[in-house]
Amino acid sequence: MTTDTHEAPLTVLGGGPAGLATGFYAHRHGLDVRLFEAADAIGGNARTLELGPFRYDTGAHRFHDKNDAVTADVKALLGDDLRRIDAPSQISWRGRRIDFPLAPYDLLRKLPLSLLAQIAWEQLSIPGVSENAEHFEEMALQSYGPTLANLFLLNYTEKLWGANADTLSPRVAGDRLEGLDLKTFFLEALGGAKEKARHLDGSFYYPKHGYGQIAEATADALGREHIHTGARVTRLAHDGAQIQRVTINDADPVGVETVVSTLPLTLVLRLLDPPPPDDIQAIAESMRFRHLRLVVLGLDRPRLTPNASLYFPDRSVPFTRLYEPKNRSPDMAPNGQTVVVLERPCHPDTAAWTRPDDALRADAVSLLTDHGLLQGDEVVTSAHHEVPFAYPILEVGAEEKAECLKQYLDRFDNLHRLGRSADFVYTHTHNLYSRAKSLAQSLTTDAAPAA
Repeated sequence: MTTDTHEAPLTVLGGGPAGLATGFYAHRHGLDVRLFEAADAIGGNARTLELGPFRYDTGAHRFHDKNDAVTADVKALLGDDLRRIDAPSQISWRGRRIDFPLAPYDLLRKLPLSLLAQIAWEQLSIPGVSENAEHFEEMALQSYGPTLANLFLLNYTEKLWGANADTLSPRVAGDRLEGLDLKTFFLEALGGAKEKARHLDGSFYYPKHGYGQIAEATADALGREHIHTGARVTRLAHDGAQIQRVTINDADPVGVETVVSTLPLTLVLRLLDPPPPDDIQAIAESMRFRHLRLVVLGLDRPRLTPNASLYFPDRSVPFTRLYEPKNRSPDMAPNGQTVVVLERPCHPDTAAWTRPDDALRADAVSLLTDHGLLQGDEVVTSAHHEVPFAYPILEVGAEEKAECLKQYLDRFDNLHRLGRSADFVYTHTHNLYSRAKSLAQSLTTDAAPAA
């Protein structure tokens, strides 16, 4: 890896969606951009990888049409390769498939009468989605009642995040659990399937060749000559008011003018030289990220499920989710074959993170066989992939801790943050591109010479 030593007006740290979007919009505004990415390829945790004739993403990603301007920009980058997909997700529960996000009409058709009666009774006594809950468990119980919460929400959430539900912030639910109350129970019971559609997250955009195609197209538009891969940031030298130099791969430092960091918030604190005060370091060390291990299986069959994702709430199942790329784009696998990816959330200091690949593969095959999804020896190839810092663990109090760290970093007037890990928030690609677009406009205005 070689880097230029001139001080580019904008230095971007990290080549995931947030960093690439920042570089793309800044370059479009005429700024000179230099981007450093530690890995040998761009895309961060939103890459598309190949396994022989199969293609798969490093996550069950989808592009939401929630911002018209951003959607138009991404459409311009990908053209006809960006397609609208309708592939809802489901929960695997006791041999049945329950729509997720939970939809009352679907529950009415698939749950036993005794459970439905209990759920309906509980709906009469709850106020709806709670906005004042102190933790996720309280929110789930108050908003959906104990039956639904215990069946589909609490076990899965604790398995996904690796923490007790009463220690997690209500924000871990995101916006996927809205719209489930007594009113919608009756509306959907009367209106049928057409009324439940608005509760499902099954319509989205997806690129022809995998989600990583968005990152690749963004990198092409930015200009590959501005991107330096294999460039790990190892030191951020500062004078207390500005970031002055960035050291790459422990080599000679390079001067910087303006810096946008998409690196994990806690990592930036560790890279500062001089280091932050002990109390700030202690806060950073107390904040955690969830990591993922992926098991990829190429299968000699046309399809495994009709779903974008299939969730497993049962605590006895080590995996949280299965996604089938071919249900997002038929070009992700050859005719007559498909590929599936199973996610195993982990903390880095647990046995799950160090479990041998062969054992994890056996766990995946056993799960699919036990659920009647695989018949005989249909696995033709397999792979494994690790996704570190997949998402921040939003524990109770994490927002306040993150705010404290952000306030400390705000003293550096030439340092900006953008991204899920950089801001310690759970967000989506369209939001990252929207924020990058606004940031680039602001930086352009700041860089413009006075009249």
